[in-house]
Amino acid sequence: MSLFGFILGCGTGIDPVAEYGVPSADFKVKGTVKSAVTGKGISNIRVIVKEPYSMKGDTTYTAVSGDYSMEVKHIIGFPVTLYADDVDDTVNGEYKSDSLVVNWDDVTRIKEGDNNWYDGVYEKKDANFHLKSPEATAMYGVRPVGETD
Repeated sequence: MSLFGFILGCGTGIDPVAEYGVPSADFKVKGTVKSAVTGKGISNIRVIVKEPYSMKGDTTYTAVSGDYSMEVKHIIGFPVTLYADDVDDTVNGEYKSDSLVVNWDDVTRIKEGDNNWYDGVYEKKDANFHLKSPEATAMYGVRPVGETD
């Protein structure tokens, strides 16, 4: 009977953190997405936060200035990976996707946990991306003006 209850309880959309007592924390991230060539902020870039342990993710989009911020509740731990994707075709230009891995050493605890399963709130303020445009690739060994690695 207990196996029956376990099977029915799994995969029903219930948060595993709350149901099973898994250590967790909240994660706040802020940054800017800019053009690697011009240095200007890029609007409407999709930024996704994914953690490998639960496959949970969250999404936001950059403002006109290229700034973004979000808070992901109940992550199971670090590292988490941030992805920046240009999803609006040519509206803001075209840019290659990029990713950034955030480890424990990259974050600051800004709120203590409850000394039980909740570990508090962690923050990364400078999760910045510098996206390259597809046409900004080197041809014949010559880089476009302003392009660096």
